[in-house]
Amino acid sequence: MKKDFPITLTIAGSDSGGGAGVQADLKTFSSLASFGTTVFTCLTAQNPDGVSDIFEISPDFVSAQLKAVAGYFQVKAAKTGMLYSANIIEAVADFFSENPDIQLVVDPVMVATSGAKLLKDDAIQSLTKDLLPLAKLITPNLDEASLLLGENIHQYDQLVPMAEKLFQKYKVPVLLKGGHLPNATEATDVLFDGKSSYIFSKPFLKGKNTHGTGCTYSAAITSFLAHGKNLPEAVGSAKEYLHLTLEDEIKTGPIHHLNHFPEPTN
Repeated sequence: MKKDFPITLTIAGSDSGGGAGVQADLKTFSSLASFGTTVFTCLTAQNPDGVSDIFEISPDFVSAQLKAVAGYFQVKAAKTGMLYSANIIEAVADFFSENPDIQLVVDPVMVATSGAKLLKDDAIQSLTKDLLPLAKLITPNLDEASLLLGENIHQYDQLVPMAEKLFQKYKVPVLLKGGHLPNATEATDVLFDGKSSYIFSKPFLKGKNTHGTGCTYSAAITSFLAHGKNLPEAVGSAKEYLHLTLEDEIKTGPIHHLNHFPEPTN
């Protein structure tokens, strides 16, 4: 009997180096047994050293891709990554306003690991006003959360109160990712869903190439939501998967990358 794969959707930029963006999302969807569909927002010229150029897709073509996917597939869950401009964000927000049954995970991508800006300054207001309120979950890292709140987050004991503060500001569940905390021995994330806080920790793996971890994490959550897990279960399972991708890294030339198809530990 053939297995039924739930439909997932990534709305993000292309990473020509294959480690992040749509490419990482599709690998994650496939590894976790969901059928990935795509809407490209930007094409990037990049490799592990950085982003050298960005080509923005027109908002009309972003809308056309969304309509084409939704016109055929019953999408269970979707995620956004690099959205880049206010016009693209508005096109995406219009789509989800008309399709509220699709579970939406928003990874508020603003700056690449290499330091390249992946969201224009004038797009932040559109992101917070138009798109975040439509999300089932937002997944900011510490730098993104600091921008969204207007205050710095740099200590472990700030994670829970700041996740709660983000929820109060945007009225949607928040996964605040604490992996960038200085001198951390644990990679700790906090999920606040408006009622309860959930703590997810794994040992911090030193010396790993973390390019694509944010994309992979949010894509894994999306896939587990599509399989019917509730939000804490989806985040917990995604955290375990992300740890495996780092632990079971693969060598690609001079550096190592996440292994999106890790070997089982048992």
